[in-house]
Amino acid sequence: MIFLKYFTLALILLNLPTFGVYAFGSTVGSLLSALLFSSIILYFFLSKKEAPPLIFILIGVSYFLISGFNYIGDTRDYFIDVIKFFIFILGGTSLIKDTSSKELGVFMLIGTISVIINAVLFSTDYGRYGGLYLNPNRAGLTCLAAFSLSFTIKHRITKLGLQLIIVIAGIMTLSRYFILLLVIINLIAISSNIKNGIGLLAGSFGVVLILALSSVLQLNTERFDAFKSLFNSDHVETETISRGSRTETWALYTDVILENVVTGKGYKTLHGRDYNTVGVQTGVHNTYLLVLGEAGFIVFLMFIFCYTSLFLKSLKFLKINIEYVCLAFILMTFLLVSHNFFDNYLLLFLSIWLYRLVSKATTESIYSENSNIHTEN
Repeated sequence: MIFLKYFTLALILLNLPTFGVYAFGSTVGSLLSALLFSSIILYFFLSKKEAPPLIFILIGVSYFLISGFNYIGDTRDYFIDVIKFFIFILGGTSLIKDTSSKELGVFMLIGTISVIINAVLFSTDYGRYGGLYLNPNRAGLTCLAAFSLSFTIKHRITKLGLQLIIVIAGIMTLSRYFILLLVIINLIAISSNIKNGIGLLAGSFGVVLILALSSVLQLNTERFDAFKSLFNSDHVETETISRGSRTETWALYTDVILENVVTGKGYKTLHGRDYNTVGVQTGVHNTYLLVLGEAGFIVFLMFIFCYTSLFLKSLKFLKINIEYVCLAFILMTFLLVSHNFFDNYLLLFLSIWLYRLVSKATTESIYSENSNIHTEN
């Protein structure tokens, strides 16, 4: 059972099926994907059952049902996507329930280290690195999750060392989202406990180290120059930093989304690339706009409610579980820069893991308070 648990966690949290396609071909990738869903189903039947948070079921049912009405693609692909999503949501919650913050942190750290290995041993002309996640922005999400979970470590030197590794890996993604969120997370952590300021120290060391080793690292020249300019008060390359920003991408879809905000344009119409049916090649890169444009305002409001409530619930634990607040803020904002939600199993895992934790903790706190009141009376 332990082997099955960690094997399944590795497939999900380390993005092994997708990486398998890239590194070893479609046959290996398909095999790993089949193993992923088979392992989830097997774990579900062997473990104590737990239903997923209702909001995620409602979001899935509403999104696929409404967007499916206008879908003009391959029906087989549509149903495969639906089946995969619900296998993960309904079957994976038992695995998610049994995953501790320490276990999640270890896997996030492994994923983070893979970015450094990618940059040092397998550098590319592209100069942005995603490790096992291939996509630098998704790798940035992993680094941010790892950094947030590092606040649970009590030993200061260990915490500082791990945070330094995480910051170095995050910078190697050259993700603007990672850099911005890293600063905000540190500010949130410091507001909880001034001792969490050690994260800023790790960040400073990481920046200095990357700048010192930049001559031997093959990093994307344009983005790295823009990153260095942030530490030059005389000249910050705002043009490079803002070029190709998500706001520019969102604007491309404004007219498309406004054409039908009631039921949307249909499944995958805002995904871009192979699903280009609205005249825009790139995807919308915003999950909130994605569901609004593909399935209408009902699902859009569900998403807003889900992640806003997740963040608000997490704020109750600002002083005792700062990692909850950091992760909630990361998830809520990551949806602003990514349109891969229903097949992004890392994002789904983190969302359900945190949602059930803060909801369960809130429920137990209320029950405890009521018990105390009755006892006093």
